Amino acid sequence: MSERNLAGLRVLDFTRVLAGPYLTQMLQDLGAEVIKVEQPGKGSDERAFSPIARGQSGYYMMLNRGKKSITLNLKDTKAKEIIFELAKQSDIITENFKPGVMESLGLTYEAFKKAKPNIIMCSISTFGQQGPYSQRVGYDIVAQAMSGLMWMSGDTDRPPARSGTSIGDVNASSHALGAILAALYYREKTGQGQYIDIAMRDCLSAIIETAIPRYTMSGGQDKPHRNGRHHATMAPYGVFDAGQGNYIVLGALNQAIWTRLCAAMNREELIDDPRYNSPTTRAERLPEVVEVIEKWLQTYEDVSEALGILEIHEVPSAPVLSIEQLLRDPQFLMRDMIVEVEDPIFGKVQLPATPMRFSETTVINAAPPPVLGGNTEEVLQSMLGMSDEEIADLRSKKII
Repeated sequence: MSERNLAGLRVLDFTRVLAGPYLTQMLQDLGAEVIKVEQPGKGSDERAFSPIARGQSGYYMMLNRGKKSITLNLKDTKAKEIIFELAKQSDIITENFKPGVMESLGLTYEAFKKAKPNIIMCSISTFGQQGPYSQRVGYDIVAQAMSGLMWMSGDTDRPPARSGTSIGDVNASSHALGAILAALYYREKTGQGQYIDIAMRDCLSAIIETAIPRYTMSGGQDKPHRNGRHHATMAPYGVFDAGQGNYIVLGALNQAIWTRLCAAMNREELIDDPRYNSPTTRAERLPEVVEVIEKWLQTYEDVSEALGILEIHEVPSAPVLSIEQLLRDPQFLMRDMIVEVEDPIFGKVQLPATPMRFSETTVINAAPPPVLGGNTEEVLQSMLGMSDEEIADLRSKKII
């Protein structure tokens, strides 16, 4: 398959770091042409993020495969003229500066709308474009802290914990992608573009499962808190110590699966025991339930034996994989979740692929990330019809 869902769309991309670049990487992999606008001489922030080898940032490579890079000094009047001319030939504009930065540059949605009436513009920020927190400096970790997610993450008797990845950034990217696709559909129906305001904190607060209704439906009596490796209100559903440095997860939330788990452990007497005969009662006696399961797991020298028995009994379970184990996992590899890129600076490198899979189209994109400003001349010539002399003049004035 070579057809792509968003072929023919063009994105003018002002994003940097993670939330914005991950969004536009998905758009690129879906077939849009992404023109990344970078600062002359320096480029986007993620170009300097580790891991760095042979002068190339793995962080940048992961987020910018196949995009085009142009450099423009956004404070220059001529550069702004160029931006608006490019916007006339674009469908989507993305940015994730601190709220107010694009406005200070004169690059607002209203200004772009005058140049291209049906343009779609998406901004990602920590707290949104307006409100008492909008001007706070923020990163993913700030969004995690103020979303409720961090309060829920970690062990009961330990301080709140950051997620093992920048989940606020990538979660906001995914919500932004959905919003952009919805706006494109609306434009197809009405001919109208629109502005999209995505706040990382909002996106994280929307996915903390039952925490909010637990509090509101109990009149504030139920105060959700960190519950460590296990679900707070249903059990067993969590991470279990299988011994010798191995961990597994398993979930038995309904009575049918609990029955099969008890059979797998040869503990049938627990099936109808009133202390353990519902997810709620098992959660109320969580330490006892965990002890029973972990004691059984640790009777096996090889954790795969226990996992095999659980699989036979159709108990949802899995090993907790290290990154090294993940990269050898046959299902992960079969799904083409690793793309090998031939980078002109680094050489061959394996990077994570966009995870969507379609029957008729593809998102697999093995194109290397662009060198800084590597497409400036191409874009200015092909889209704006500029001559070599005009481009040389821009370069001499440090506009590009």
